[in-house]
Amino acid sequence: MKKMDLQIFAEPNLPKNPITPEINYETEAFINTTPSAESPTWVTMANLMTNMSQSLNEVIQQLSYYADKGWGSSEVTGAQLTLTLTGSVKPGDKACDYILGDEVMYGLGEKRKTHMKLQKGNKVILWPITLANITPSYGDANNINSLTVTIHGNGRPEIGTVE
Repeated sequence: MKKMDLQIFAEPNLPKNPITPEINYETEAFINTTPSAESPTWVTMANLMTNMSQSLNEVIQQLSYYADKGWGSSEVTGAQLTLTLTGSVKPGDKACDYILGDEVMYGLGEKRKTHMKLQKGNKVILWPITLANITPSYGDANNINSLTVTIHGNGRPEIGTVE
């Protein structure tokens, strides 16, 4: 009778792990709480944020050329980067106090303008912004006071890296 190494049949190949997707909390958001100063004061927004969604709000020019016999074509001719942040009102948090402070919350024009920084790893996006639709929601007596803020980018953001 022939001897066989049965171990080579019993142990399968080691499977590969799947690629890990990005995790949202790896992107940090900061707001400049001293927009009129010469250098920014970056304050984290992580303590009040529970959700952040981004949109480019693209401007799309749609045209139908004679040569295409009625079929349309689209060109993206502009964009405005916006973020919608939701979270909780947290008195004492520097970012929350800045956004909900009377000067910003009830101010118009220049009072709503500042800067934002998004950082993931060593990639950084900086841009001038306008804070809009600042909405503390209040609501049911036993719920946490929610906060929604829409951040409108003013112009093209600066994109770079840090060491």
